[in-house]
Amino acid sequence: MEKYYEIKTLAQVLIKSLKLYGNNFIFGTTGAGMAEIQDAISVEKGIKWIQALHEFTAISSAEGYALAKNRTGIALIDRIVGTQNSIGALYSSYLNMAPLLVLASRDIPGTHLLNDPTSHYSSKHLDIIEPWVKWANNSQSEEMMEEDLSKAFFITQLEPKGISFLTLRHDLMQKPYDGMAIRTKKFYYNKRLPDMDTVKIIGDKILTSNNPEIFVSHAGRNMEYVDTMIKFADKFGIGVKERRYFMSFPLENPMHLGFVPRMYVPETNNDDLLLLFEFGILPGNAFPVDKDIIDFSTEFVRRRDIYSGGDYGSSNLFNSIDIECDLGPTLELIMKKTEINHIENEAIENRRASVREKHEKLMKDIETMAAGDIEKGILTDNSIGYVLNEEWKEGMALVNGSIKSYNGLNQQINLNTPGTFFSNPSGHLGSPVGMAYGTFLARNEEEYLSGVKNYKPVVCITGDGDAIFGNITSALWSVKHYGLGVIYIILNNGSWAIEWPYFENTTEKYIKNSKDTQFIDLDNPRIDFATMAKGFSIDSYSVKDISELRDAFRKAIDSAVKGNPSLIDIVLPKFNVN
Repeated sequence: MEKYYEIKTLAQVLIKSLKLYGNNFIFGTTGAGMAEIQDAISVEKGIKWIQALHEFTAISSAEGYALAKNRTGIALIDRIVGTQNSIGALYSSYLNMAPLLVLASRDIPGTHLLNDPTSHYSSKHLDIIEPWVKWANNSQSEEMMEEDLSKAFFITQLEPKGISFLTLRHDLMQKPYDGMAIRTKKFYYNKRLPDMDTVKIIGDKILTSNNPEIFVSHAGRNMEYVDTMIKFADKFGIGVKERRYFMSFPLENPMHLGFVPRMYVPETNNDDLLLLFEFGILPGNAFPVDKDIIDFSTEFVRRRDIYSGGDYGSSNLFNSIDIECDLGPTLELIMKKTEINHIENEAIENRRASVREKHEKLMKDIETMAAGDIEKGILTDNSIGYVLNEEWKEGMALVNGSIKSYNGLNQQINLNTPGTFFSNPSGHLGSPVGMAYGTFLARNEEEYLSGVKNYKPVVCITGDGDAIFGNITSALWSVKHYGLGVIYIILNNGSWAIEWPYFENTTEKYIKNSKDTQFIDLDNPRIDFATMAKGFSIDSYSVKDISELRDAFRKAIDSAVKGNPSLIDIVLPKFNVN
């Protein structure tokens, strides 16, 4: 039973309120501006503090938790400097539609701060973070704190899900508690659905098209929508292609037709109807003008269903129908209201059979690609993914932070359960290493809090450039300190290889012609991530061939189940240009 304690400060009211809203973890860093809040955490034993060594990683870990738990994650950062350090992670969380409540301490001139001469006086937090949050506020008073929290929690979960950001005055957190009631609010979220005329038009278009195809990007972030998408694709005999940021459609499902590029418009061939499920495209791109397009999105600007979306949002505006809706309930409504006659049913069955034939060929091609590399004994995205898939255990999850090897790994690691795959659609380097241990805590919360060490490991695959950008050292310290069963796999090719195509396409092509790779070079010295991990007393492996990878991954899984993290440094040949 939780020990009773007397509430004495408003900081304790804050932490008690967070607990009453159902939160068990706060992800954060330590700073002088948050001492009162951390003082309150130390007596509210129902909330576990998860320390990061950098604000970027603190936000990223809360992001991973929020996505994997599908509930609001809480992060606490220190004043204006901590806010500045976290900007990239806030952007990543924004593009992932992660429901986050970020709390930042704040000192303002003229307040009594217990004779602290090191206070950072600033009220400019909101100017910095405004583009990447749904709602932000400087919490000013005891009377408003309850309303601020209630509003913040509601907004994070309202579609499109996202970030609420509150600053908390240090002097307000120090204020004595006057006995006011601590209240929380239960929220109800209405579903946004198209009108019945629109539903009929969509149903008619599907039934009269010859070659419809579904493209999906972010929709699997709502895990309950995945089963609906499966039923929808099967009911109407429509093939599905993913830009996999979440596990939006099972790879083994016979309606799955593979993965599409993140930054480019997918090939549509003879498709005559495109159904876009939260699938935007970058400015400057466009689907062919002769395609009939129905665009289902959760927001009218479509800023968050594309890669590195920024402010502009999707360029895909010239569609037959644009719908702002909640996807799952909308698809359920279309299925329910669309009547299929005998002739239409026969056409659907023919389409279904054709899609299944394409799927079988795809799966054979995927297997063949891996088999060729395995036979040659070389480490490629296909052979690495194949080996990992062979050893993969039920319940494990993947955070894929790789860039150059992204789709190659995705097509080999056969994940079919919603909530087992997460990634980084923002293009901002570094988020995955923190996301991985937040994801681990979300997927193992009950076992972790009860001390039962029989965990479902989380695997984080990322490149050497992304890892070193992303405060890998902060993540390594946290996973070791808290006993989190995360397996970090670094694809180490001594280069930001993904950047080379830009140099190939410069105006004069001096770099391409001279093969001058200095601008993407991470070699000499090659970063030794295995040795880095040893510095944190983490089991680590430096592997250079397939058999070493298989052996290391087996050992890492056995350790992760018990709460012992590992790092596998896959040492690849240095990236070279032809």
